[in-house]
Amino acid sequence: MKKTVFLIILSLISFRFTAQVKYEEGRIQVLGVQLLQDANDENAYYYLPQYPRLATHSNGDFELMCIKYVGEGDQPSGGLFHALIQFTLPDTLISQLQDALKKKVPGAKILGPVPLQPLASGEGEGAAGFQLVSAILSNAGGEGSFSRSVITSGYAPLLPGSKSAIAANLTPEGATLLWNSFTGATSDVSVSINACYEAAVKAYNAVITANMDVIYKHFSTVYNYQHKYTKRELRDVSDELIKDGKINIEAFDRSKGLNIKNSDMEGILSIITDKITEIMFNTETGWSKAPEKEDAVTAGQIKGRQKRGWITKLFKGTGNTKYISDDQFVLKKRSDIRSNSFYLNLSKTTTIKVPVHSSGNLGGLYEELGNDTKYFRIVNLNDAAFQHRDIYFQIDGEYVDAFKSKINFVAVNFKKEYKSSAATTKEIFFNYSNIEKGELIKPVSYPRLGDKSADWLNYEYRLNWSIRGIDKKITVPADSSWIRSNAPVISLTPPFKKEIVEIDTDLSMFTDAGFSTAIVEFASILAGNKEKVGRVMIRASDAEALNKVALYHDDGQPVAYRVTWVSKKGTQKSELKLLDSDYLFLVPPEQEN
Repeated sequence: MKKTVFLIILSLISFRFTAQVKYEEGRIQVLGVQLLQDANDENAYYYLPQYPRLATHSNGDFELMCIKYVGEGDQPSGGLFHALIQFTLPDTLISQLQDALKKKVPGAKILGPVPLQPLASGEGEGAAGFQLVSAILSNAGGEGSFSRSVITSGYAPLLPGSKSAIAANLTPEGATLLWNSFTGATSDVSVSINACYEAAVKAYNAVITANMDVIYKHFSTVYNYQHKYTKRELRDVSDELIKDGKINIEAFDRSKGLNIKNSDMEGILSIITDKITEIMFNTETGWSKAPEKEDAVTAGQIKGRQKRGWITKLFKGTGNTKYISDDQFVLKKRSDIRSNSFYLNLSKTTTIKVPVHSSGNLGGLYEELGNDTKYFRIVNLNDAAFQHRDIYFQIDGEYVDAFKSKINFVAVNFKKEYKSSAATTKEIFFNYSNIEKGELIKPVSYPRLGDKSADWLNYEYRLNWSIRGIDKKITVPADSSWIRSNAPVISLTPPFKKEIVEIDTDLSMFTDAGFSTAIVEFASILAGNKEKVGRVMIRASDAEALNKVALYHDDGQPVAYRVTWVSKKGTQKSELKLLDSDYLFLVPPEQEN
């Protein structure tokens, strides 16, 4: 069973890859459709679609959408156009073709579409497989354009079941023009298919025919008349031999145009022609050997005057018998006709690519489908079902610098719930790269979905902050709840406090006390962890004595600091102290012995 299935599959695969049509022979047209004959089966045909067609679903619906949408005051605001294209024939037409073909060619069958291939780059004008031809849909986004954007799949639908797509976002003028063009027999939208198929063509053909007739005719006639002891013999012999030999060679050679080497075929033709010539005109063993000749009438073949018998001779002597009739007539006729003939057809075929260029127009659609809202409809964007709202999330400007030193990123989880529809959820991020580019604001959009109450303005969100050096992310709110809001703009402030501290000193005191450098380190609680939150280094050689530092720590948590003094004798650390002001003045201590 498995072997049988394998052989069936193998035969189907083999058929698909070896299916080839004839180029010059067997082409017929049925119901306006070209049918091409299979190169190996005279009863098998393939159809070539006339033009691209609008694709259909399995349920028969066309795959087309044309929408005009209007804004405030019913003013046109634009439109959308989407269509799928196929290069095939409807099943109903294929069935009709099959019936009509059988009437023309009994026993013929249609195996399917001609196997098409895409054109290679540069093969003919317009080598692109699928092209959109439209004044309205061209020059997308350019000056004076009727379309904001146009996208096509770019590949021709050459395989059975394959489709090409067209999608366009139209300006108000473009939507109106395109809509109106569909009301006519010819619209502004045409599609072009460029492909090719392989066909078998004769590259070399030579027919040799040789005929020879050898005709031999023999005719003999003798009339003998004897009267009153006189005798006369008349002999008339005629022979005729006719030899008629003819060799005919008809050669057809397009190999040069197809770049095919045919020297082997020409050599075979020369050898066979020489051999046939030798056979035909060899008079000893060939066709032209003469037949054996018929003997002519000679003496003895016709009896002479009647002679006396021995008894008569005994009593009357040997003289002629008087008054005995001796009239005789002899006729010979022979015909020998021999015919010899020879026929040979030397043929060599090759494969060529036959280009196929076809265009179809999407005209007359509105007349047939205009009342069906599946295909043509006008949408009012003022309808609550189509309204959207944008919520803007903005990084608090006071914390922009924190993305450079403390914050990895902040993630915003957005949620809008509906009573009768699934919730809308979205997520956006801010990191240092965004801040550096000036991207401090990002929008989140959600639809109204027909909700006519004020509740459609409400939404929820959560924040996740990632702090450098801390694996655990800070979630706001800290539990699994969400922040509920209806504000159009949300300012993103980190879940910790920012404190700017000024550090001042008298640099001359550094030199007097023998210190070259002072290092101030700050510590606090950040994200629930004890962390170093700031560090400032002041040198006696600095041009400015005043320094500022931004300290980030959990709200309500104290900040401690400690100063490390550096001199030639080494380092000297002060006691850990609590920061009780945003201004800190440093006084060098006395050096320890």
